[in-house]
Order: sequence, then structure tokens, then C-alpha cells
Amino acid sequence: MSDVIVRHRARVRAADPLVAITDLGEDLIEMPDAVGAPSVSTAGPDVRSVPWGPLTTHTLRARVAGDDPADSLGRLLDRWISSLDAEPGSGLQVSWPSRDTAPVAALVRRGFAPRSVLAVRVSPTSAGARPPTGVRRAVADDLDVMCRLYLELIAYEAQFGWVPVPSWTPDAARAEIEEKLARDDGWCWLAERDGEVVGMLAVHHPDHSGWIAPAVHASSPVAYVGSLYARPDGRGRGIGAALIGHAHAEAAAAGVETVLVHYAALNPLSVPFWSRQGYRPLVTTWGRWVRQP
Repeated sequence: MSDVIVRHRARVRAADPLVAITDLGEDLIEMPDAVGAPSVSTAGPDVRSVPWGPLTTHTLRARVAGDDPADSLGRLLDRWISSLDAEPGSGLQVSWPSRDTAPVAALVRRGFAPRSVLAVRVSPTSAGARPPTGVRRAVADDLDVMCRLYLELIAYEAQFGWVPVPSWTPDAARAEIEEKLARDDGWCWLAERDGEVVGMLAVHHPDHSGWIAPAVHASSPVAYVGSLYARPDGRGRGIGAALIGHAHAEAAAAGVETVLVHYAALNPLSVPFWSRQGYRPLVTTWGRWVRQP
């Protein structure tokens, strides 16, 4: 299957040189002009992080070649799906380079829809003038207000149909924020207006972004935007732009030129917002729910 992977890498590299093609490992599904690595993950109350997809997720990492990559991917998907014993309420997902559009018809025809986008910003430009919104670094005493904002963000994202909110979400959210605030890098900020907190931003310093950095070809350390949220009455007033602009300035001062973020593909506000901040799609995650029989 090395020839398939070589041809897949060449096609993706031509479409988007920033996409990094990682190794698939072992236990592969192999077919003519296609190879995939299946896996399954399950989130539960013992995990100290918020689930951003179905609690049980079946994932296929795929590589395809040939004159008709959509047909190659389709046959691979059919083999994978037919081999699954996926319980109702679980999810199936496949991540695909956003600019490699030739194969994605295979996903659409099998009921998959874009769920999230991993976007990238490289070589930040100058931040320019910022709205008159105060931005300050978050400290340990801000834990409660950050947790409230984070839970509002989770509830907001859940309405787009891919993010569950299990009963243990508040505990997981608190543990996640508490850990971020305890880090020495302290890349968490709050936006204030008239003395009231109206927005939050948490960015993973490159020291804590090793899990996502291999997704992109980068010549500098990679940071990751973990969460950005502005309260409803503050949207459209520059709060989100002020927060991320402040983070970009901090990142640039630390020698970080590459920043990644995930956003919901179906959120009509996310796409234009992140585009205005200099981000563009890198990898799209396509998913579908396993329904009741």
C-alpha cells in the first residue's frame, strides 16, 4: 500500500502544501487504490476534558489514489462501515484535507456532513487598531467566571448537532479550565466592558499543542485556540476580534507564527469570523450519527 500512500500524499500536497500526512500504523483496511486505519474512542466522566463529538466515535483515517479518488474512497468507506458493530448514538467520522475536494462526494453520498474545520493562520500580519474593549490575562480567581462562559460556549456549539452535553460536562469543563489556569504560560484572557466579563479566550501554548501540531507543516512552533466565546449581548461589537488579536500579538512576541483552531462547520458565524482573523480551512472533519434501527 506504500504506492497508494505516495500517490495520495502527492495529490494532497499539490492541493495544500500545509497539510501534513501522518503515518497510519498497523491494523489497516487495504483495497486497490485505498487504505485506511480504523479506530474507536469513548469519552466518559473519568476524562478531564469536554467531549466535542459523540461519546463513542468510530474514526477512519484514509488514503486514496487512482483516477477516481471518490470511487476509491467510497469503496473503502463501504468496507469500513460494513465491518462496524456501531451502537446507536455513536458517531462515524473521517477527516479530510479541505482543499482536496475530488474524493468528498463519496462522503456526501454515504450520509456524512461537514462537522468541524481545523483552520490555520500562518505569518500573522500586524494586529492594527483594536476596539476599545479591555483584555486582561485570566488568573486563578477567574476560574468560576471562565467555567460559566465555557459552559455557555458548549451549549451554544451543541445546537449544531454534533456536540453532546452529558451530565458530567460541568465537572469536565471545570477540570479543563483549572488545568489551563495553573500552567506557567498562562495563555488565557478575559474581555471586560464596564467592569463585567463579556468574553474569554484560552490558547494552548506550543508546549501543550503537541497533539495537534503534526497536522500542519510549520516552520515555527504551533499554538492552538482551545476556546473563544463572547456573550450574546456582546457579539458583533469586536470582543472576539479584540481577544484573538491580543493572543496573536502574544504569540508573535513568543516567536509563534502558526496558530490552529477548530470551529463548527455549520455555525454561520464561525466561518466569516475566523476568515476575517486570517484563518483558512486546513482539514474538514466529516461525520454522521448512527441512528436507532
